[in-house]
Amino acid sequence: MAFSVSAFAQKPVKGNLLTEVNVSLNQWTNELSIPNLRFRYFIADDLAVRADLSVSGSSAENNFSSGGTDNDGTQEISQSSFVLRVGAEKHWAGTEKLSPFAFGMIGLANNSASQKWTDYDGTGYAKDFTAEVENGSSSFGIQLGMGADYWITKSFYVGTEFGWGWFLNNIAEGSSTVNSVKTTTPASSSSSFGEGMGSAGFRVGFILK
Repeated sequence: MAFSVSAFAQKPVKGNLLTEVNVSLNQWTNELSIPNLRFRYFIADDLAVRADLSVSGSSAENNFSSGGTDNDGTQEISQSSFVLRVGAEKHWAGTEKLSPFAFGMIGLANNSASQKWTDYDGTGYAKDFTAEVENGSSSFGIQLGMGADYWITKSFYVGTEFGWGWFLNNIAEGSSTVNSVKTTTPASSSSSFGEGMGSAGFRVGFILK
């Protein structure tokens, strides 16, 4: 029994490569999206470097009846986002199965969205009304936090973590063209302090090597 517990509770050591996903519910949609994917490489038994990647995108087309024989009006919507975070984590002894750690990370994110209206004015069908809207944003963040892994077997674990940090958000110059008349909105920026960068939530992972 003692041998069995030890075999199924082995925590990672120097040279191990881990992968995991964040299964926080607010990161799932029914469109073209995936949750955070993370890789962790242990450069020492108690020290790991890590990288997170999150990519998502969606597109939709809404149709609006003209109520007659003309073509319907359409509203085409598309959006995408890309997030990359890198950092390091320091692990403590914990217990045979539990591995608590502190982490630090920096991250970059980029988002874009667009809409195209044809015979649609924002409320319903409108013959010959057209519009195109383009906007985007980016952000940079520095974050510190704490978390823990719980090893169920020698290669599979679950965990959670929570972090706080400083974030700089930039909104790019936007443009809209309504019936061939183009207008722009100026770029802007803001900063904030608090939870962010997708670090909160439950994680599920395993050892790749």
